Amino acid sequence: MTVSVCMATYCGSDFVADQLASILAQLEASDEVVVVDDASPDDTANIVARVADPRVRLVRLERNVGYV
Repeated sequence: MTVSVCMATYCGSDFVADQLASILAQLEASDEVVVVDDASPDDTANIVARVADPRVRLVRLERNVGYV
């Protein structure tokens, strides 16, 4: 079974790397983490993009949509 984890974030630069490390430690090699950055004005997207793990995929929204 393949697991996909969706992690939404906004202005998460202070904690996103630690959260990803925790999630990745619990996943198998065939699983994935999709990080949805809600147009954060901070460094969140760059931090996620620097994670050298093929299981991590970044989706960056062009404008903030907030809670839907």
